[in-house]
Amino acid sequence: MDGLRLTKGISGFDAAHLIEQDMRMFQSMVYHLVTSEQRAKVRQFIDQAPFVYMQAVIEIDRETLTILHHRLMPYIAFAKQEESSFTFLSKTHLHKYFPMRKCLEAETLTTLLTKDEALHSLSATEWKYVSYFNSQTIGDVMFNGWD
Repeated sequence: MDGLRLTKGISGFDAAHLIEQDMRMFQSMVYHLVTSEQRAKVRQFIDQAPFVYMQAVIEIDRETLTILHHRLMPYIAFAKQEESSFTFLSKTHLHKYFPMRKCLEAETLTTLLTKDEALHSLSATEWKYVSYFNSQTIGDVMFNGWD
């Protein structure tokens, strides 16, 4: 499994060069998922600053699942929300509903930042926030609520 390279701006800081992803397109993909999968429904969409991601909370097979769409990059993650943190999940059977997006696996998102630290091209500001908020994993940096 190759590591994921974190590019400058992925944390939401120093991101002027990145293009904001479209919430309506994300909603459309989520609605396609819930109308295609049996026993699935949308609970809510959440799109709020300072979070660097948009969320869809869905119920599928009586399980509540949060789908995260990075605000600045075409990345999707699946998670269970527990209070203010996420436990990332692998849901490969759902990837087909997010064309032109990279659906990230739990294994990638839970990889420690220190594993391939030299690979990442985060800015000095981003590394400062990583340290300040004690972010440990790739997922912590990509799907953060830093403010």
